[in-house]
Amino acid sequence: MAAGGIEKRYERHGRMRPCVLKREDIFALGDIIIEGFSKPEVERYFRISTTVGQTRVFSNSIEHLLSQKELGDQTSDLSFWIEGWEQKTRFDKNILLDFSKYSIQLNVEGTDPVWVYDKYNRIAKFLRSKTAWFWPIIIMEKIIIFLITIALITNIIIAVKKGNPAYYLDKLGLLSVWMFLVFYDTRKLWPYANIIVTEEPNFLTKANVVMLAMILVVIMAIAGGTILPLMR
Repeated sequence: MAAGGIEKRYERHGRMRPCVLKREDIFALGDIIIEGFSKPEVERYFRISTTVGQTRVFSNSIEHLLSQKELGDQTSDLSFWIEGWEQKTRFDKNILLDFSKYSIQLNVEGTDPVWVYDKYNRIAKFLRSKTAWFWPIIIMEKIIIFLITIALITNIIIAVKKGNPAYYLDKLGLLSVWMFLVFYDTRKLWPYANIIVTEEPNFLTKANVVMLAMILVVIMAIAGGTILPLMR
């Protein structure tokens, strides 16, 4: 760059939807990320990392990282990072993709706007295809808590007016769901990123069963404690 010149940098960053990735998805994602980088850049600057216990571990090989026995069957903590250099002393392009229990963040930066937008869109499109089926519940959890609170208050008012102890039974279900969503760190059960490392995902996992049970309890409680009494 000439003395006194202006260098432009382009950046796209965003938060992805909650997703579920299998082992082969990690390799496919890695291929999308490193495509367009030279072999020396990949060998020197590509890193994939995760946390094992209290230690952050890094590797430039996806296969090597995922083969760590301490990693377990699944994780929600994974990061991709790579940068390229047009010249020995000038940064040219950079990708950071960070998975965690609480968010999935994607940042793409470079001097070529076409490359930046294309790379960002390709990665984002791939992650959208792996969206978790329960993503609306994670995204709208605060709204759901508010709606359950209103339903719980409404059901209690109806039960008091009816004066029948039987009308209080469904309130226990709603109250349990409400307390679970408010006081429990639900990202431990339904993390933003659920990455299957060594085994095929089974739909009847603990997280899915709890999610379906919670939805069923809310539907039955609202129907039995609010809708049916008002129809009588």
